[in-house]
Amino acid sequence: MRSRNGNFSFLFTSLTLITTLCIGADNYYIGYRVTAKNTQAINETLWVSKAMQPCMSHQNGPLIVFKRTLNETLDSVLKREQTPFLEFASTGEFRVKSNDTFGSSHIQTLNSLTLPSRCYAVEFNDESVTITATK
Repeated sequence: MRSRNGNFSFLFTSLTLITTLCIGADNYYIGYRVTAKNTQAINETLWVSKAMQPCMSHQNGPLIVFKRTLNETLDSVLKREQTPFLEFASTGEFRVKSNDTFGSSHIQTLNSLTLPSRCYAVEFNDESVTITATK
């Protein structure tokens, strides 16, 4: 059925589809955890998993850009730029867990800092990768 504006609905749908295919970013879940025993790190994990479904996009959300080589993966970029990424991601939610054990001759502390998995929109370019926080 034709609308009063000619083929506006068809045109709008086509432009939306083209924009999504050309500009659309991939979605990844990224999380981080570090565990320390008596103030010495014993385990550190950064995990990256491609999202099975698109995440809710957040227009004008915070973003960060990292340089990358042509065939470099997101995992290797995040491992190389781990500190700046964690500073960027820490604006969200961090979880801290602490267990203290007191014995007759020693005190043992086990701390865990976790950045829960969160969805990020990731756009790969030839020389950079742009990571945008989503809802």
